[in-house]
Amino acid sequence: FVERLINGLNFGLMLALASIGLSLIFGTTGLTNFAHAEMVTLGAVVALFFGVTVGWPMWVAIVLAVVLSGAFGWLVDAGIWRPLRRRGIGLVQMMILTIGFSLLLRYLFQLRIGGGTSQLPGAGGVKHQILGPIRLSTIDMVSMAVSLAVLLAVAYWLLRTRTGKATRAVADNRPLAAASGIDVEGVTRIVWIAGAALAGLSGVLWAYFRPGIKWDMGMQILLLIFAAVVLGGLGTAFGALLGALIIGVLVEISTLWIPSDIKYVGALGVLIIILLVRPQGLLGRTARIG
Repeated sequence: FVERLINGLNFGLMLALASIGLSLIFGTTGLTNFAHAEMVTLGAVVALFFGVTVGWPMWVAIVLAVVLSGAFGWLVDAGIWRPLRRRGIGLVQMMILTIGFSLLLRYLFQLRIGGGTSQLPGAGGVKHQILGPIRLSTIDMVSMAVSLAVLLAVAYWLLRTRTGKATRAVADNRPLAAASGIDVEGVTRIVWIAGAALAGLSGVLWAYFRPGIKWDMGMQILLLIFAAVVLGGLGTAFGALLGALIIGVLVEISTLWIPSDIKYVGALGVLIIILLVRPQGLLGRTARIG
């Protein structure tokens, strides 16, 4: 149980990186981005290219994966979503477009890396005895440390910086934020860059946790990402963090009683229960409809 708990915390921290990015994008734009799964895959694929194909040091490949993922987020927003927002396209139509965009990217990844599983250098290393039944590899410990450091940095950015406060204001009430003089489009652009960069980093850590990189690896955890966001409260970054930790722990601990092949189904069960008991999520606010 303790071993599964620690693995669940590691998985939850990795999941939180992707969930916070998705939650911020939803909060500032209202867009349900199904292509966020492919942003997770992109980070792993870029790291694979620079770390294995090119042969550069892995830390350089990971930094490039995060930077290029953020650049891709800016490109997608500037080239697709911002022009659509200016034309007044509805959120339902844009959501359907994200599904098509997700399929396009997924099969482009398959053309690039094939249908097999590729490994990053150092994946599946020897596990060290830490305390009692807790056994972690060096990659696991580094992954948890990096996730914690990045999540703390995101929390500081949201709570203490001018841009972070503007982001929370836009997520809370976009029209009011615009009327208050906040550059809403500028904030949205930053959120797309940050969300894609966090998803890319999550993809690299997910590739080490699995271990392995596949062309559809992001889609395999998309349900968990959405479950974490809904569980914590739509549009709330800290809610996404809390939801991801809960989902990660529950998914890993559930393997003590159910086959590991269906462990992700438990996330759907948690999602249904939360929607029945507290539809706004753990940290979400109630809202009147109609």
